Amino acid sequence: MREQQDVSDPDDIRATFIFHPPINDAAAWHMTLEGFVHALTASFPAAFTKHRTSQLRDNPVVDFEIEIQPGIWIEGVASTPVENSAVITLVGATVSEAARFAQWLRTTLVPAASPICFSSEAALDSGDTTEWHIPADGDFDEIRTVVAEHRAAHNDE
Repeated sequence: MREQQDVSDPDDIRATFIFHPPINDAAAWHMTLEGFVHALTASFPAAFTKHRTSQLRDNPVVDFEIEIQPGIWIEGVASTPVENSAVITLVGATVSEAARFAQWLRTTLVPAASPICFSSEAALDSGDTTEWHIPADGDFDEIRTVVAEHRAAHNDE
């Protein structure tokens, strides 16, 4: 049974997080949807993926659901709005779930020299377009700290 946590714990609040390459270097990840699906299913064998066309921009996207940790599932959408670029959205994720996913991105999908930028729906809704960065190295706790700081700065979602 999970211990009761303080209500200010960022893992008590679910949010939508958006991961992407730097805006001034949108193709830095050289991502394709096929490459994303391959990496995802290689890392998470029980992954569910579904290709569809986005109703917003009429471009191909991939819906996905993965077991990020035993018994903990997250879902999201991956798109490549321009060739080789990437926007990966996690829907309803906690800070820890988003940090685990960012750690996976950093170690599996994103080229070593490329930064991973992120934001959240709450930040964008408030007009904040600041690019937050996942640490280029460091462990899960360091990544979680950065994601938690972002979430605390935009906790009105």
